[in-house]
Amino acid sequence: MNYSIVIATCERPAELRAMLESVLIQTRPPERTILVDSSRDEKTSEVAREFEPRLALGYERAEIASAAQQRNQGALRAAAPLVAFMDDDIVLYPDACAKLCEVFDRDAEGAVGGVAARIEGMSHPAPRGLLWWYYRMQAGYADPTYGGKLFGPAINCLPTYDSGNELIRSNWLNSTCVVYRKELFMREKFPRFAGYSFMEDVHLSARIGKTHALYFHAEALCQHRDAPSSWKRDAAAMARMRIRNQRLVAREIMGLSGPVCEWKLLLHRLFSSVSIVRQGGANRLPALIGTWT
Repeated sequence: MNYSIVIATCERPAELRAMLESVLIQTRPPERTILVDSSRDEKTSEVAREFEPRLALGYERAEIASAAQQRNQGALRAAAPLVAFMDDDIVLYPDACAKLCEVFDRDAEGAVGGVAARIEGMSHPAPRGLLWWYYRMQAGYADPTYGGKLFGPAINCLPTYDSGNELIRSNWLNSTCVVYRKELFMREKFPRFAGYSFMEDVHLSARIGKTHALYFHAEALCQHRDAPSSWKRDAAAMARMRIRNQRLVAREIMGLSGPVCEWKLLLHRLFSSVSIVRQGGANRLPALIGTWT
């Protein structure tokens, strides 16, 4: 099955150049790569012109500066039966896209809705002690790791990757590097979140997961360089966005509402505040203010 890649980008020309170089060396190249750019300068468009002769590349300016809505915009130009969404600051291993797409090749019944790559060096360690009991209270059920689960007031955990399985069933998928069936994506689309669009991937993937299987692929690897962006500079605004969008996912996707939703979110705010204090750093105070406003 052919696939198209959609990349929402904003003022990261150096990272984008490295990302596109990794697309060029894929053992299974995309039918088309589509860049949707919300940069305020022309540096990204210069990178796009640099790669046009070597890559089937389409470039367009963003209609709205929003990671979620830029991805929706780019997907409209994707004609292949599979559509991949990738961050502009990742680097793909050469066989990453092949491994993701092969899952759909083997899926004769069309039961798989989406498959996400594994971010090198990132996983969800099995919780212990008080953390496990916190998850247990928020989820309402016991699980050894809560890996790949979406529970409570939209708390989402990465897989643990220690089962030895190639594919790990999940309740949600991130958008760092993910492939969906195009028809399912067009049925759901990303929510109309603004700016950085925190949890837009959870909102979309959990809806697709209601009708089709979602998996993280333990052997399809990418590196995530987590480059700084203008959207991340205001720690208070980022914290407010996290809580606001988390409440939206809890209500719209998980069906939590009223006092139950609010006390679970209150508990999560307390948990997040402890985590922020323990991490320290210059943004500690703004992040705390944003969490509680």
